[in-house]
Order: sequence, then structure tokens, then C-alpha cells
Amino acid sequence: MEKSFTENLIDLLINPNFRWFIYFLVIVLTIIAFTQEPIRFSKEYAITGITWQYHYFILFCITIFAYLFTFLGLWYTISFTDKFPYLWYIPFFVLIYAILLQVTVNTNPVSKDDTLNAPPDTFLPRKYRYMIYIFIVLCDILIFIQAFIYSGITTQYKSTILHQFFLNRFGGFSSKNLFNFLMGWFGLIGLGLDLYMVYNQVNFSACKYGLPESWNF
Repeated sequence: MEKSFTENLIDLLINPNFRWFIYFLVIVLTIIAFTQEPIRFSKEYAITGITWQYHYFILFCITIFAYLFTFLGLWYTISFTDKFPYLWYIPFFVLIYAILLQVTVNTNPVSKDDTLNAPPDTFLPRKYRYMIYIFIVLCDILIFIQAFIYSGITTQYKSTILHQFFLNRFGGFSSKNLFNFLMGWFGLIGLGLDLYMVYNQVNFSACKYGLPESWNF
């Protein structure tokens, strides 16, 4: 019997190769987004009481930490190989954090003055930065949906609202399904941070962050 469009779509969404592709794509896009972020050059202070340079560093570190849970959930359910050594992924994530730290350390804060003080030549125009963040949000939504479909909803517990709307989701909260459960709900943290960064991009104004007017491009 031929499958319907919905069934084929679900098969694609939970296909292991597609899920890993979306995961590594969002990791690459997140690193690119960080290197292209003009706000991290600001000397002004964010709501956290630290400069935007380290404010964004911390936000991206939290985002990568959320992606780490996503990775664990994928790796221990649909790993793409059995040839890698045990805990090989630890150096992989250490490398990602090292990249974020190196970019942050190499960032020289900029402030508005009477000169043109153009942004770095490697910076992309704002419309492309928008596209990067939009793709990150779309990937995070896909990852959330994939985890939701793949893990399913348990019917073991029905007694409370907490179980109905939280503990039963993503296969239910249990020792056997802990990674899938955490992967699903931690995805909302990453999605929330992505939306915050999209908001900052859409409302970006150089003068708001004490940057030269030439950075409004």
C-alpha cells in the first residue's frame, strides 16, 4: 500500500541521516552566527551587567550546552557509526567552545567616533545575518519536532496536569528514556535563545550599542 504524503513526511523527519544532517547544520550555522555578530564588538553593558562581548559569549555557550544534550539524545539512540572511540564527542565539543572563546578573545571592542571605522571585511550584510539566524530557528524547530515524533507520548501516567503536558511528552520521563526526554525539552532553551538573538538582529541599531554608524549595513 502506497504511503500518504504525511507518512512520507514523517519518515523523512525521523530518518536518522536527515536528523544528523539537521543537527550538524545547526552547529555550523551557530558558529558562523557568532563570528558574524556585530553586537559582541560593543563596549556597552548588557542587562547582565557585563559587556555585550561576554554577554554573547555566555549566551552561545549556553546554546552549545543545550545542543550537547541534543547530541547525547541522538548518539545513544541513532548513532551514525560504531567505529569512533568511547566519548569521542568530548573533544568535539571542547573544540567548539575553544572556537567561541578564541573568537571572543580576539574581538577588539569598537566605539563610535568621528571616523568611518568600517566593520570587519569578513562581516556579511544584515540580510544575510538574518538568513543565518532564521535557518538556525528553523533547524531548532525541526529538531524539536523530530524528537517529539521519534520519542512519542507515553500513556503510562495520566493522573496530573504535570504528567499530561510535561512528563509524558518525548517518550516520558524515565531512566530508559532520559536522553530523549531531556533532548526534547532542552531544545526549547536553544530555541528561546535563538529567538532572542533574532530579535536583536531585527532591532539592531549601531548607535544603540555605541557602535559607528557605518555598522548599520
